[in-house]
Amino acid sequence: MSLEDASTTETNSLHPNRGQPSNATGPHFATHHEGSLQVPIPCAVVNVVFITVLIIALIALSVGQYNCPGQYVPSVPSNMHVSSCPDDWIGYQTKCYFISKKTKNWTLAQSFCSKHHGATLALLESKEDMVFLKQHVGRAEHWIGLKNEDGQTWKWSNGKEFNNWFKLTGSKNCPFLNSTEVGSMECEKNLHWICSKSSI
Repeated sequence: MSLEDASTTETNSLHPNRGQPSNATGPHFATHHEGSLQVPIPCAVVNVVFITVLIIALIALSVGQYNCPGQYVPSVPSNMHVSSCPDDWIGYQTKCYFISKKTKNWTLAQSFCSKHHGATLALLESKEDMVFLKQHVGRAEHWIGLKNEDGQTWKWSNGKEFNNWFKLTGSKNCPFLNSTEVGSMECEKNLHWICSKSSI
């Protein structure tokens, strides 16, 4: 055996695959030639399991919301106050309001409010109160709890002085509110009215 033959034999024994045809074209790699994406089987299984668990969790949450409504309390805007107002009264912030369907003069309307749940004709203490009530009364005029006794200082039904924080139109002694303004007219007129009381 020549030295060259011995070298070739040694090389072949160290690298037994050298010189043999590559099996890259074998069936194991056939998917490369078919243009399909080869994904390792463990990754595919993990993805399918994860997506299945996610779908089951979403279904369970949505079903739970309908079967257990007490556990899913809707959020309430911070400026709203959930209260228990009497029937036919409307709750807003920390107050309950009653908007009449009948008409009375200012004095009888105030008397009605005080006899029902210890209320007064409506006190407008903020812009939010006024906007809320204007949305509910429509165009009809409604007495509110402000009055001017014989040209004296304007006072609310609870005895507090009016600080002129909104524009009051007209020159009569008893104010009313509708969807567009706060005006005034003779106290003897029969109008709808609004009662208010604390809901706390």
